[in-house]
Parts: sequence; C-alpha cells; structure tokens
Amino acid sequence: MTISPAAHAKLSALLKKSGREMIGYRFDGAIGNCRGSVPLLKPVAVAPAAFLTVVVDGIAFFIPEEYRDVFASAALDYDERLFNRGLKLSWPHREGGCPNCR
Repeated sequence: MTISPAAHAKLSALLKKSGREMIGYRFDGAIGNCRGSVPLLKPVAVAPAAFLTVVVDGIAFFIPEEYRDVFASAALDYDERLFNRGLKLSWPHREGGCPNCR
C-alpha cells in the first residue's frame, strides 16, 4: 500500500490525538468501491486477533485476510477540500476478487 504525505500526516495526528497508547488502525472494510472509497479505520491499542499486520511508512494497519491482496496495491490519500474532505482508499479492480465490487 502507498500512503500520500497528506494521509500519513492525518493518520499520525489522529493516533497522537487519541490520548492513549494506540499502536495503529484496525481496518473494518470500506464504504464505496475499488475506484474510491472511505476506509473504516479504528485506532487500537492492542493488535486484534485474526487480523494481519501491515506496516506502511511506520503506520500499522490490522486487516482481515480477505483484504491482503487489496492492501498490497491500494493507495490511501487524504483530501482537504471542503466537499471531498477525508481519507480516500482506492485499488485496482479485480474481477471476482474485489471485496467491495461483489
């Protein structure tokens, strides 16, 4: 996975702002499709059982097994514009293997 500098800064700030010793983010899926979705991320203090650990640029993500291949080619960005504000996740479409396009 690649993370844009803006997304990296936002995720790092959110972990620090949590006020607790968070070690990364649990990925609970995404709203949207492979061409652009909002990732469902939750800061966690303990690695969740049965999730894979993926560390990108020093930020740990805990992902379900079904997203292993998706995360290998995904891109995470942060858009600061008023109407598109927020984290955006995208990945190349996989016919029959794209979790959000089934």
